[in-house]
This record gives sequence, structure tokens and C-alpha cells, in this order.
Amino acid sequence: MSNTYIRRILPLLVIVVFAQSQSVDSLVQEALKNNPQLKSFEYQIQATGFRANSVGALPAPTVGLEFSQIQTNSINLLNGATSNNLSVSQMFMLGGKLAAMSEVEKKRGNVLEQNRGSLEVQLRAKIKMNYYRLWLLDRQIEVQQRTISLLEELAKFMVPHVQTNRMRQADLLTIQAEVSSEKTKLISMRSDRVTAQNIIYSLLGRDDFSTVIITDSLLLARSTIISEFQLAEKVRRINPSLLAMDRMKEMNESMILSAEKDLIPDVMVQAMVMRMPNGMLLTGGSRSAYAIQQSAMGMPMQETDWMYSIMASVTLPFAPWSAERSTGKADEMRATNSSIDAEKNAMQREMVTNLRSAINKYHAADSLSQQLSDTIIPLIREAADAQTVAYQTGQVPISTVLDARRMELMKQDDYLMSVIDIQMALTDIEMMVGAPLQ
Repeated sequence: MSNTYIRRILPLLVIVVFAQSQSVDSLVQEALKNNPQLKSFEYQIQATGFRANSVGALPAPTVGLEFSQIQTNSINLLNGATSNNLSVSQMFMLGGKLAAMSEVEKKRGNVLEQNRGSLEVQLRAKIKMNYYRLWLLDRQIEVQQRTISLLEELAKFMVPHVQTNRMRQADLLTIQAEVSSEKTKLISMRSDRVTAQNIIYSLLGRDDFSTVIITDSLLLARSTIISEFQLAEKVRRINPSLLAMDRMKEMNESMILSAEKDLIPDVMVQAMVMRMPNGMLLTGGSRSAYAIQQSAMGMPMQETDWMYSIMASVTLPFAPWSAERSTGKADEMRATNSSIDAEKNAMQREMVTNLRSAINKYHAADSLSQQLSDTIIPLIREAADAQTVAYQTGQVPISTVLDARRMELMKQDDYLMSVIDIQMALTDIEMMVGAPLQ
């Protein structure tokens, strides 16, 4: 390897050594902390707590003030009226209705918490998939750069031989064209990397896109997962999407209870204080006639009478023409719960099926990764090096060398894809389970 080549790659090596890579777990934690959609769910959950408190409060009382029977030629509201009535009324909802409605909102908050957990699972999976895509592009770029360097070194080796007519110029031009073609692919890879990185920025909730995400080059190619039976049990027990359906059923059960309690009557109590500035005009007798005469002249009497009244009214929600409002709602929620049961069973079957497919994909990718890394790639690399030496001694044409290098590049890419397939399969398994694999 020439000194010029060493001087060219040394700055890149320094950057790789001193740049701090970011693990996928650190990015996941950042997203769980800053993602705007998760924050939105937090506020929605808080809102259900406030709503639970508000629906558990009594209806607002009513205060009324009435000036009754004022003659049209009088503007004295206070003393020109037959009576001044001050009333206060309050509706009381009996049978624990308020507590039942408050419980519905609390259960709604539980549904939102599970929906938030489902969003966390999806967000974790999206970040991992895009991170692995970014990791794959980084490794492909590294392989591409190594390939370009090898071809450039070969071209430099050929230049003096071409000048002395020991090698054909056509071979040199072929190598140079191959270098240009590989550099074009490198530009496309770097463009794809920027796109993948921007997607991760959006998931992380970052506003600053200037920071470069450096992937961890020591991504493990293999992992150990627990048995299919245990994973399937975890899917049934802890998957947030399935748990959200259970919470929805619980909320509907609370709504059924609340609807049944709506059949219990409500009571409204009203108290009224009446002030009669001209006395009790309807009690009859000379005093009443005098009061009428004085009132007609616009001259109030000196004596004021006070009275009060208390009234209680009861609603009849169980009346045949009204009961359907409550019983129909309860029947609707029961039918909805039956629908949720059927939907949950279908979703659970689909998740278990996808889990089995992901486990199968994991084992296949793990086996391929081992074969490529332990056997295939070392042999193909040795073959490519041997073909290069054979060309330098004039035993094979340049096309054979290029084919060998292309085959090596292809198998290295296959290995990288197998590593990513392992991680993607594990990510799919985590999505089905609903929690990171330990």
C-alpha cells in the first residue's frame, strides 16, 4: 500500500476513531422523551383526569329573582310589585350516577395509556428499522470505499506497466471506468443516508438537522431469543394494542353501569323566599281592599309580609316512553364489547402468526449470516486476491479480476443484509410482543 493512499485515508480514520457513535437504544430513549405524539397522549391522559373530576361534580345550582305583578304605570320594581321572590334550586343525582360517570372517564384514561404504550412500541420499531437502514448504508459505504480504493490502487499499479507496454491501455481504461461507476453508486448511497437520517430526526422530535447520526459499527449480528411458546404468551399478556381492547371493554362496562343508573330518579329541591311589600293582598277583608286601593294609587302600604316555600320534584326516567334512552345505550355497549372480543381474537391470531414468521426469518437470517461470515466471504476474498495476482502476472484478463471483485462486493452486501434481517426480525418480534426483548 502506497504512502499516498495512507495519507489519503488517515483523516477518515481519525474521524472514525474520535467521532462518538450513537446506539439505537440511546435514540429510542431520546424519542420516548421528546416525540410530540407521545407528549400529545400525555396531555390527553391528563385531560381525562380533569374530566373525571368535572363530571363527578353536582350540577350548578340555580338562583332566581322575580318581581311579580307590577302595574304598567309603576317603575318601582321593589315596592310596586305584588311580591319579590328569591329562589334557589339544586338538582341531586341519586344512586351514584356521578361516581359512575367519573369512573367512565377514568377508564377512558386507561384506554389512552394503553394507546400511548402502543405508540411507544411503533415508535421504537420505526426508529430501530430506520437506524438499521442507516447502519446498512454506512457499512455499504465503507465497503464501497474499500472497493474503490482497491481498484484505484490497481489502476496506479497498472500505469507504469501500460507506459512500458507491459499491460494494455484498454485494461487501465476499464479499471478507471469501473472506479467512476463505483463512485457514482457511492454518491447515491450517501443521498439515501441523508434521507434515512432525516426520518430519524423527525421521529426523535429534533429541530436541528445539522448533527450527524453516527451508527455503532459494532452492531451485533446475532442474538438469543426465548422460545416461541413463551413469546406467544407474552403477546397475549402484555401487547399494548390487545390490552387497549381490554381497557375499552372495561370502559364500556362502566358505561353500561352508568346507563343502568340513569333509570334511578333524580331529585330537584327548590326553596323560595317571598317578600310582599304591600302585604298579603289575597287574604280578603278591609285591609286587602285598602291595599288594592293604595296599590292602584301607586302608594305602597307600610306593612310588609314575608313568606317562604319549599318544593321538591322527581324525574321519572323509568317511564316506558323514556326508559329506552338508558336501556338502549346499555345494549349498545354490550354489543360493542362482543365486537371488541371478536376483533381482539382476530388481532391476536394475526400477531401470533406474524410472530412465528418473524422467528422463522430470524433463524434463517442468523444461519445465512454465519455461513457468509465464516466460510463464503473469506473464500471469495482469497479468490479475488488470487485473481488480482494472476492478472498482474498476465495469467487472466482484467474482466476476471473485476468479476471477482464484484462477487466479493456482492457477498459482503449479502452479509450486511443478513445482519440487518436479524435485527429487523428481532424488531418485528418486539412489535408483536409489545416490549423490548431482554
